[in-house]
Amino acid sequence: MQDHTEQKSRLRSKLRQSRDLMDESTRQQVMTEINVVTKRELERLRQDKWKLGSKQLMIFSYLSYGSEASTAFLFEEGWKHGDRMLAPKVQANPARMELRRVLGEQDIQPGIWGIPEPKNSCELLQPESWPDIDLVIVPGLGYDLHGGRIGYGGGYYDRFAETLAAKCAMTDKRPLMAAFVLPGQLQDEIPMDPLDLRIDLLMTTEGILHIE
Repeated sequence: MQDHTEQKSRLRSKLRQSRDLMDESTRQQVMTEINVVTKRELERLRQDKWKLGSKQLMIFSYLSYGSEASTAFLFEEGWKHGDRMLAPKVQANPARMELRRVLGEQDIQPGIWGIPEPKNSCELLQPESWPDIDLVIVPGLGYDLHGGRIGYGGGYYDRFAETLAAKCAMTDKRPLMAAFVLPGQLQDEIPMDPLDLRIDLLMTTEGILHIE
C-alpha cells in the first residue's frame, strides 16, 4: 500500500507539472475542441431528457482554477439552456463537498485556497437528490482508458462518489461521470484503490471516449 501511495504521489507531481507548463495558446485551442465535443454530448443528453418530458439537465461540475481544463463554457452553455448548474463548496469539518446551485457569475466567489465556489446563499442539493444529476464533470490530473482517474489527493470526489453510489442503489438512476482531458493527461494506467471514483466518459480533442 505504501508503494501505491508513493506511486500516486510521484504521478501527481509529474502530471501537475506537465499541466502547469502547457502553452496558453495550446490550452485555448484544445479547450475549443473539447467544448465542441461537450456541446454535442449535452445535446444528446437533452434529447434523451425531452423523451422523458423534461427539458432541463442537472449538471454538477467543478469551477476551474489555475491550469485546470476550463469549465467556463459548460456553465455558460448550461445557463443559456436553463439547466440546473451545480458546483462544489468545500466544507472542512467533516471534510466533504456540498453541491450548490449557481444561477450565474454573481453566485460565485473565491473560496478556500482561492478556488472559485458557490456563495453560502446558493441553494443546497441534498444527497437524496444526487441520483437525479445527469452529468458530473470531475477534475483530475490524469486518466486512463479503464475509467481510472488520479485527483489531487484530498479524496473529496471519492467520498462524493461513495455517497452517490449508496443513494443510487435505492433508485434506477445514476449520473454519468465525465472528465475534460488535456494533452498529456491520458495515461496507460492509473494506480487505483477500491474506493477511487471511476470515469464513464473522457471528453478529448479526438471526441468522446466511452469507458465500458
